[in-house]
This record gives sequence, structure tokens and C-alpha cells, in this order.
Amino acid sequence: MRVEEILSKLENNTGVFPRSALERAIEEKEAITPFLLSTLSKCKDDLENVVNKDAYILHIYALFLLAQFREFKAYPLIIDFFSAPGDISLDATGDVVTEDLPRILASVSHGDIEPIKKLIENQEANEFVRGAAIRSLIVLVVQEIIPREQIVEYFKELFSTFFANKPPITGPEKEPDFIWTDLVINSSILSPIKLKEYIERTFDEGLIEPFFFDRDEFNHYLQTGSEKNLDELRNDCHYSLVEDTISDMESWSCFDREPPRKFQKYNHMMGIEGFSNSAKKAKTKIKKKKKMQKESRRKNRQKKK
Repeated sequence: MRVEEILSKLENNTGVFPRSALERAIEEKEAITPFLLSTLSKCKDDLENVVNKDAYILHIYALFLLAQFREFKAYPLIIDFFSAPGDISLDATGDVVTEDLPRILASVSHGDIEPIKKLIENQEANEFVRGAAIRSLIVLVVQEIIPREQIVEYFKELFSTFFANKPPITGPEKEPDFIWTDLVINSSILSPIKLKEYIERTFDEGLIEPFFFDRDEFNHYLQTGSEKNLDELRNDCHYSLVEDTISDMESWSCFDREPPRKFQKYNHMMGIEGFSNSAKKAKTKIKKKKKMQKESRRKNRQKKK
């Protein structure tokens, strides 16, 4: 199977998982990598078209394969892809952001966290994308690619920056950006004692929603300690690097022999529930959005074992 034929079989979702094409893509790593990079480059510059293409899924395979290949050239492309303002990158990738983007970023970063930091600090980027970027730093710590203390110091800086720049929270419909909750959760895992004063201030100022993370949960992390907190994540697949695209994707429920438009319909379904332009009126309803992420975020796959 030539590279062109492999790409053709991976371009659109037919409802059947393309195992043989992915196996060949992995075997042809050197030959196919430039084409995968080109795919991401084209997609990041035309995300609206990606969203509107019926059943198009090649960009998803590219994200996973390049992460598996540890392709550093993919790093800036992925950062640019997910730096798009608003919800468009979520519309184009379904639940990849909440499920796999932290692992993908960690896999292509080779320990260079500066691009990830820029994504976190990019206030134009989607809040869930920024949260995924924060979690990618925890993946790198869990995998012992970067030292814990380096991220602790960065989180201190991040808290200070966020506190200095936070807009006023007023009105019954106004909610704080969910980036606060992601930062507090990951800080609690990483170093609850050293970051305690910042975390406590976040609770005191009502910047996170207790429904998703409360003081009792923080106190649990505090009592457990950072070393054990991190140890408990070492066997958690969500804190691993991307090693096998096939095993990561083969159980997704979009591969269930449904008509070719299944994957595109899935993206639109995600939009209706909170991620697309049609749901911007509900953007401040953070409980509903995060509950979807936390409790039922595997809309296009079966639960990982």
C-alpha cells in the first residue's frame, strides 16, 4: 500500500476502523510524516472548512500518529491549530481536546514547555484547550520528562498573572473562566503545600465552581502529598504519552459501521451541547459544560479500560 493509498483510506470516516491503513502508516513512518505535517498545516489555516467537510478525519489521525512518532516538527503546528479563538478547534476535533490533547502536546514537546506556556496564557484560545495545555505539563511531570519543581514555579507565576489580570465577576449569569478550576486541580495534584496560598485565595474569591472541585478535595490532595498524588497517576492512561494510535482510537464509537457522515454529525452534536458557535449563548453555563467533560466526555468512543 503506497502512501497516497494509505492517506486516501484515512481521509474520511466510513464507520469502520481502518486498522490495516494505520498499521501501514506506522510502518511507513518516514515516508508518511511529511504528508501528515502538511495535513495539519493546511487544516490549522482553514478550520472552518475542516468542520464543514463531511466525515473528514485525517487531521485526527495526523495528531495521534505524529504524537506517536514524537515528531517535534508537529509541535508548532498543533499549538497553532489549537490557538484559534473561540470554539472552532473543538468543533474540528470533537472530544480530543478534553481526552487526548494533554498527551499529544506532551508527546511532541520533547520537554520544551515554552509553546505550551504560550497556549495556556493565550486568552483568545478556548478555555478547555488552555486547560488541556495545563494538564499536559502534569503529563510531562508524571513521565519524568521535566522536574516537578519547574512546573510548581511556573504555576506560581501563572496564579500571580491570572490574579493581576482577572476581570470583575458581576451579575447572576457571569462565571469565571474555567481555566481557574483546571489550574487549581492540577496545582493540587502537583504541590498542594507550596501552592496552598494561591489555591486558598482562588476558593476565597469564588473563582472556581465547587461542583467540580471543592475544599474537601483539595484537602485530600494536601493530606496525600504530591509524591503520592503523582504516583497514583503513573498507571492512568490519561497521563501517559501517545504510544499506540491504534489502541487509542480503535474503540471509538464513531467506528460502528454507521453512514460516512457519522463523525461530522458527532461534531455538530458536540456543538449543540456547548462547543460550537450555536451554543455561545450558553457559554457561561460552566456547570453543564464541565459536567459533560467530567462525566460523559467520551461521546465518540467507548470507555477506556
